Amino acid sequence: MSNNKLKQNYHKKSFFRCTLGSVAIVFAIMLPAMLISMLVSINYVQEMRDRARLSEATNEASLAIVALNNKNIDAPAIEQNRKIALNYINYSIYQKINDDLVKNKDATIDIKYDRNKKIYSVVYKQKFDFLTSDKGSGKGNGSEQSMIVGNKTNTYGNTKKFERRDSFDIAFISDFSGSVTCKYRDTSCNAYSETHPDTQRLKYMKKAIGDIIDKFKQYPEYKFALVPYDIGVPVQQNNKNPAGGESYGCSVMYKMKSPYDQVDYSFWANKNIAYRKWSNLKAKNIITDYLTYNYFDKFKNTVYYNLDYFYYRYYSQLIGPALGYDSDKKLVDSGLCTVRHRIEQLNMGSARYACGKNNADYPLKNSNKRTVEDQYAKVVQLYDYMFSGDHPDVHYSFANTKTVDVQGTIDTLFSDINTNTITFNRSISPTVADFSPFQGMCQSPLYNNGIMSKSIAEMKKNHKRFAEAAKKMKKFKLSPYLVPFSQDENHNANLLNSIKKADWKPGGGTDTITALLRTVPVMARGGANNKIMIIITDGKDDSGADILRDQFLDAGVCQTITSGLTSLDNKNRGYIDMPAETATIHYIKIDPRARNLTTNSEYEAAYGKWFTKCMNENKQYLHEVQDYQSLYDTMEKIILSETGNFVNKNKNKK
Repeated sequence: MSNNKLKQNYHKKSFFRCTLGSVAIVFAIMLPAMLISMLVSINYVQEMRDRARLSEATNEASLAIVALNNKNIDAPAIEQNRKIALNYINYSIYQKINDDLVKNKDATIDIKYDRNKKIYSVVYKQKFDFLTSDKGSGKGNGSEQSMIVGNKTNTYGNTKKFERRDSFDIAFISDFSGSVTCKYRDTSCNAYSETHPDTQRLKYMKKAIGDIIDKFKQYPEYKFALVPYDIGVPVQQNNKNPAGGESYGCSVMYKMKSPYDQVDYSFWANKNIAYRKWSNLKAKNIITDYLTYNYFDKFKNTVYYNLDYFYYRYYSQLIGPALGYDSDKKLVDSGLCTVRHRIEQLNMGSARYACGKNNADYPLKNSNKRTVEDQYAKVVQLYDYMFSGDHPDVHYSFANTKTVDVQGTIDTLFSDINTNTITFNRSISPTVADFSPFQGMCQSPLYNNGIMSKSIAEMKKNHKRFAEAAKKMKKFKLSPYLVPFSQDENHNANLLNSIKKADWKPGGGTDTITALLRTVPVMARGGANNKIMIIITDGKDDSGADILRDQFLDAGVCQTITSGLTSLDNKNRGYIDMPAETATIHYIKIDPRARNLTTNSEYEAAYGKWFTKCMNENKQYLHEVQDYQSLYDTMEKIILSETGNFVNKNKNKK
């Protein structure tokens, strides 16, 4: 029994003895392999760490190089960039790069600059030896590897450094008055001209604006808007004119004084108010005050007859001929008009033919008679301000020194954007009083379509003007018109295309402050970090418009605009889409006598209160140009603001 136990114990011991030997053999085989695997793993970890460090160095180097921004223009510039990159990389590696390493091709640095995309890249290449390499064994088959780290490869460090532009909303507030038809270098011209159309100031303004948009159209950070103006800003309407061509509206943004804040300007825009009748009565002292006189006591039929008769005349003299109708009978047969009376008599209070009776603004509709009787006196007074010649401080706009609440407009510039924006449908007709009391406003699209021209303006008979205008109504194409910012990714390209296609022929007066104010709603709806408003004009406002302008400038309108566009409070109240970081107004004066202004007195003489009040005597916001190149260079200088940023490589493969 005891022998069996001893035998069993011996058996266990012999087993362990054999097992220990087996384990020793296994470990003798596995341990070197494990050590090699660990060394290789450590080596790869070291390699990845080196890759990360070196890639970060190239990224930091590209930041420094783009800040310098010498664009690799010559050999010294390339060497300068190379030294910057070398300093960053040497900071991150143990074995510093020197000329010997470069000559032996153990390390290289390459600085690339893509001029079209304005992208900088730093590529660093260094030989790297694995711990398990045979280097130095004399076998000649060493496994030394070339590790590439840089911004132009698919390895670690897949970022590119490029010139990143901050986001900008840029509005071109462009003068389309008659004076920009003057020749480039004609220093005496300040009126509408049809001579030398290829050398007009507007031609190079159009080209410069188009070329600037073309330069930046590929960058989504830039958005452009066009705000053309004469007296008012033409805007698109959704309806057609009665002959089938396009129509348009005329827009301003003011808080009007009482009682002119109670006028429905859209309703009155195509009406005749028989002003000659009332001015004759005033000359005879029958009317002492246009605003308080009761026109409906003795002259009710006169009021309504003229409203109705000239409504009919618009169809008879313009719409009918535009559609090919040569008689009133054909207007009736087509359903545009109906016969009301057999004879035409003023005392009937209505015209023989009733045209457009289904129109919402037809003056003899019962629903419109309250508007007529409540507002008629106000419109007569407005007309007197604009056209009588008795008020030298006003001009051909219903928004003038007599009617506009300057401080009220400034105080509600953002809070009442919608209610203060006044837009009316502009009659497609020559600029005569027959069809609109506001015929002096937004004329540039009429000139652009041949509805107005120098020859038409000089015609002595209205029926001849109407005959010429009727030929153009059916194919009327709105241009120019306000183009606001949009979220369309093709916005800039579409704007550029419309500018290139347009054959601009401006006309009308000049009212720059109206255009600047009307730009405020456009800028308020933009979403960029920076707002730039660029006024481009030949610099001379109409007499009367200049007085209203100076009242606004004196009251600090420019400061209210720029501070309002950067106001977080305005964003929180819903007045603007987002507060901008910066908002600026630039004023470019087209002047064939442009010179190098230096002193404050020279700037004040050239720019008046734009310099002293709007720009607070800061000369950098005022610019004189005399040709295409100087205009283009000035706008580019205003716009171009570059800074650095990294972007994911995959987003920049185009």
